[in-house]
Amino acid sequence: MNPTVQPSAPDALAAYHAVRFTPDARRTAVWRVLASYLQRWVEPNGALLDLGAGYGEFSLSIQAGRKWALDTNPALAEYWGPGVQPILQSALEPLPLPSASLSTVFASNFFEHFTLEQGAQILGEIRRVLKPGGRFIAVQPNFRLEPRRYFDDYTHRTPYTDGGFRDFLCACGFQIVHSEPRFTPFSMKSRLPTGGWLVRLYLALPWRPFAGQFLVVAERPER
Repeated sequence: MNPTVQPSAPDALAAYHAVRFTPDARRTAVWRVLASYLQRWVEPNGALLDLGAGYGEFSLSIQAGRKWALDTNPALAEYWGPGVQPILQSALEPLPLPSASLSTVFASNFFEHFTLEQGAQILGEIRRVLKPGGRFIAVQPNFRLEPRRYFDDYTHRTPYTDGGFRDFLCACGFQIVHSEPRFTPFSMKSRLPTGGWLVRLYLALPWRPFAGQFLVVAERPER
C-alpha cells in the first residue's frame, strides 16, 4: 500500500523508501483492481485528495474530476503523472485547499505512522476540506489480525483495529458508511495475488484468507 513517514531528516526519508517502500510494478496491477472496487464510493466528477500518496498508484487508477496527492517526499511526485496535482508537505500542516471543496479523501497505510493526537488533528483537517456528504476512505493494517507483524515497519507508532478506528472516526465527527474488517493482506510482501483477475477473485470471496488490512468508508455529515 502507500505508507507515509515523518522522519527527522531528509536522509531518513530516502532511506525509508529505499528499505521499506521501493517501486514495485506489482502494486500498479493490484491498485488498478482495488481502485475499481473502491470507485463505488468515489464521485467520478468530484475532487479527490490522496493522503500519503506514495508512488501514486491509487491516484492514477481512480476516476475523479480533479486529483491532488500529498506526500512529504518530493522525489515521489515524478510518479504521479500530469493529471495529479502535488502537495508536498506534512499532513500535519494545514491543507492548501478551501473548506468543503473535496468529494473524497483517501488514505492507505497512513494513520499508523502518527500519534493518536496527530491523527485527530489530521482528521479534523480532512473534515474541513470535505463537502457535506463527502467521503473519507481509509485502508489500514489491522492490529487485531496481525499483531505480531504490525511493528515490523519501524515507523509505525499507533496500532488500530477495525473497530477502534471506526470509533475514532465517529469521535472526530464522521459517520460510518461501510466497513470491511478483512480487506486485503497485510502488505505486498504477504500472499496477495498480483494478477488482475486473481485480485478480483480475492475481493469477491466471502471470507478472505491472509487478510491483515481493514477498509472503512466514512462521511462528513450533511449538518
